[in-house]
Amino acid sequence: MAEVSLILRTHIAYFRRHPWLLVLFIAGLSLGSALLTAIAGLNQEAKNRHHHSSALIDAAVSHIIKPPIGQEFISGQLWLTLRSQGFTNAQPVLRGKLKLASGKTVYLQGIDSLMWLTHPAPSTTQYTQKSSTGMAFDSILIDRKQGKKLALTTVQPTLKLANNEATPHYSLIDNIGIWSITDIAYADKLLNAQGQLSFIEMIGLTPEQIPQIEAILANKARLVAAQEQNFDALSEAFFFNLGALALLGYIVAAFLSFNAIKLSIAGRKKLLEQFAILGCTPHAIGTAIAIEFVLMSLVTAMFGSIAGFVIANALVFDVNRTLMGLYQLEQALTIRWQWHTFLLGFVVNLGTLAFMLLTQKNPLKANSSTVFYGGVAAVLAAIVYFYNQAQSELDALLLCVFILGLFVLVTPRCLQGLLSVRNPFKQPLWQWLYADSKLQLQELRIAIVAILVALGSAIGMQIMVKSFSNTLNAHLEKQLSADVYIHVDTFDPSLRARLSTEPQIKQVGIYMASAGYLNKVPARLASFGQSHQSFAHINLTSGEAINAAHFANQGCIANEQAAIKYGYKLGDTVTFLQNQQGFVCRISAFAYDYGNTALGLITQEQRLKTSSLHWQVFGLSLTLNEGASVEALTEQLINDYHIDSSFITENKRFKAIANQLFNDTFQVTKILNGFILAIALVSLCISLLSLSAQHGKQLIVLYNLGVDARQLHTLKLVQTSILVGFTCLFAIPLGFALGVALLKFVMPIAFGWTIHLTLDWPALLTTCALLLLAAVLCAYLPVKKLTRHLHAKGNES
Repeated sequence: MAEVSLILRTHIAYFRRHPWLLVLFIAGLSLGSALLTAIAGLNQEAKNRHHHSSALIDAAVSHIIKPPIGQEFISGQLWLTLRSQGFTNAQPVLRGKLKLASGKTVYLQGIDSLMWLTHPAPSTTQYTQKSSTGMAFDSILIDRKQGKKLALTTVQPTLKLANNEATPHYSLIDNIGIWSITDIAYADKLLNAQGQLSFIEMIGLTPEQIPQIEAILANKARLVAAQEQNFDALSEAFFFNLGALALLGYIVAAFLSFNAIKLSIAGRKKLLEQFAILGCTPHAIGTAIAIEFVLMSLVTAMFGSIAGFVIANALVFDVNRTLMGLYQLEQALTIRWQWHTFLLGFVVNLGTLAFMLLTQKNPLKANSSTVFYGGVAAVLAAIVYFYNQAQSELDALLLCVFILGLFVLVTPRCLQGLLSVRNPFKQPLWQWLYADSKLQLQELRIAIVAILVALGSAIGMQIMVKSFSNTLNAHLEKQLSADVYIHVDTFDPSLRARLSTEPQIKQVGIYMASAGYLNKVPARLASFGQSHQSFAHINLTSGEAINAAHFANQGCIANEQAAIKYGYKLGDTVTFLQNQQGFVCRISAFAYDYGNTALGLITQEQRLKTSSLHWQVFGLSLTLNEGASVEALTEQLINDYHIDSSFITENKRFKAIANQLFNDTFQVTKILNGFILAIALVSLCISLLSLSAQHGKQLIVLYNLGVDARQLHTLKLVQTSILVGFTCLFAIPLGFALGVALLKFVMPIAFGWTIHLTLDWPALLTTCALLLLAAVLCAYLPVKKLTRHLHAKGNES
């Protein structure tokens, strides 16, 4: 232990003399684990959302009583009946939206606040006001972060509502999420719910009580276990996407620490040799290094966990909006610091440090050729296997990892081969440059790999984003082909009939849909009209146009997700279930359905209307004759048909709204990608700055030998440009391979969408040029500083 203590104290002294090396060491793993722990925390919170009651009861919700599919509310009388039958563990919740005069929206949730008279408010809810405010029956509690988004202040704590004379008071508090809280009676008044409820939460429902509850509900509502909601089936791909991005960010950030380890090992090599000469056993040296790495893992995991908690809280409102709008999340997420995220960061960081240390072992270096060719063979075999056999999200992710691993192995080896040829230069300075590059290859390897991973990942993500954007735009261009769209609250058949008689209108379409399940998977049955011409805007995966045969013999069209994710085939007969009712149809074709995460079926209007299903009309589409004016028709709809102007949307505006909705949905993905690119740029810059600083002694020798500052600058710029440019030649095919893997495997397997490859060469070349410029600047600045210092010192002497 005395030997171990001596070695540890010496290592601490070493880091005191090299503080930036310690910062580099800690920053890399902390930044990487921050992304991992942030996404892991959000994912775990979403999975465990049923443990947090929307009614703010400190008890786990076991079941939720929901309206029948197709209905928005259930009768409040059901809750009174449950209470009269002795089910006091039933908590009512009423939800709705309040439109403010400013145009912004407050998501309102009414709960039974009388329970707070006997039970205190949950400990997670902290009032920001210093006075004891309590729960007022005629006020609204709004999350402080949401209050900032709504531009609310505490100077005049009242809300001005649109189309409502009420001016409710509000208080800003912490940690309640996107749903603002008020008493259920006051919510009923503000929302004009007339005694109806959104759902009822059951706390701790036992198996024996379930049949009794179902008998009381009958066909008026449905009882759903908290763990079996639609969210679980729909959000898996979303969190897989975020998890993959976080893992990529960790890999990029790890090169910061990898470079620090290389520099640390190189700097302490003589020190460790002196320990051995002084009699310290290899076991003591190994123990001291192990203790150092464990402590480093603990410190970086703690910093990463704290930073991840901050990132998760910064993203929680965007995530809530996405999960509630697209994936039908029932409870808003409220992020809390979790021990398991700290443990995850510690284990991953420890494993990463062990792997980094293993790569520095002498046996591996001595048998580098054997390790290299064996590694390449294994990686190639894995790529071939996953390319042909990838079936799950994990398979698709591993394919991307092995593609990345192949280029990480091959690129430095190719550079080594380039520098192994006979020196082609005759000028002394260029001979030195060639020899220096060859000598410093081991240290440059990390910077090369950092550039490769950063640039390759950026290009791959750029290809995926551009390809998806173009595919979505082309999809919307055809699918949203009508000239004017009218939102419908309540369907009026006479309105459709009158519009059909207008001379300037060529066709009146309709969008009606019914929600349900296909083999327990959330699904939607939709229709756009009766004749097959009404479905001309639908893109079939076969490329053919929709005809009457597609709907003959109970035929229906399924979306692409049904074939890719759930294995349905042409000719399959499926049963669409809604409550106790069923709808049988035969799959006759598959259609593209980008942006939708649920299963989808398309049938004719009459079949849907005559079925026993509950269906709803959402809107009408108007296609105009040539020469007809959209502005004139809009004015006529407002004046003659008395349709609110907010319900009328022209084609261009509708497409913009659809694109914006999808962009908002994946806002979290874009933010994470920005984090990754920022980490990659920091990693690249610090690696090159560190390596340039290492070459200081050699440059001083050259300067003292008579090489002027301009020549030193030229040498360094040429060396960096060649090395980074050579790496870019490999980063472009790496990015292309990652882009293809993302489009061919990750997107179809995770989301069920087939995305067509699109290359934006100007954007790709611009990215390479910017990264090359950043690398050259990072290599040039230390040399510029050094020569300026030497010049000033020479003038003094």
